Amino acid sequence: MTKLLYAICTWAGAALLGFGSLTPAPFIPVAGKEPGIPDLDGTYELEKRVTSDGKEIVSPTIGGLYSLAHGRGNFNLFWVNKDHTLVSESTITRYTLTGSEYCEWIVFTLRNNIDQPGVSNEAPAVKNHCSPVTLREGRIVFEPPGEGVVMSVGKDGFTATAAGEFIDHWKKVQ
Repeated sequence: MTKLLYAICTWAGAALLGFGSLTPAPFIPVAGKEPGIPDLDGTYELEKRVTSDGKEIVSPTIGGLYSLAHGRGNFNLFWVNKDHTLVSESTITRYTLTGSEYCEWIVFTLRNNIDQPGVSNEAPAVKNHCSPVTLREGRIVFEPPGEGVVMSVGKDGFTATAAGEFIDHWKKVQ
């Protein structure tokens, strides 16, 4: 029994050390709540994507779930391209939000057919992990660093707009 317990503890410790080495930044802050700033915390489900030509894409061709809580995020998205290839992303993040900026650090990502053909765990290159925030009509508007979309977050959900390509509509489910 002692040998089994030792083996389990050794494996768990090695796994934790291994996962820790995947973090690209030596220090990743955790968000603090700033008074007067709407909260991002919640779970959001992708309802539809509207392409630039007005076509609506819905499940089962596209799907996603995005959870944000206390400066941590878990993003999962997939869609099927016109040529029937599957595109997907699963990303773990840390973020901060103030009245003036949104900052994001990718802890780990797995991307399939997004930036390049095949599977990769390379995060998009970013020059700055922070982007300006504006507050408009009760919505938080910002561009997550390196993602090429503008997010507009309200109490019931958010949109993610890739100019000239699509608008994703996400509903807050929790």
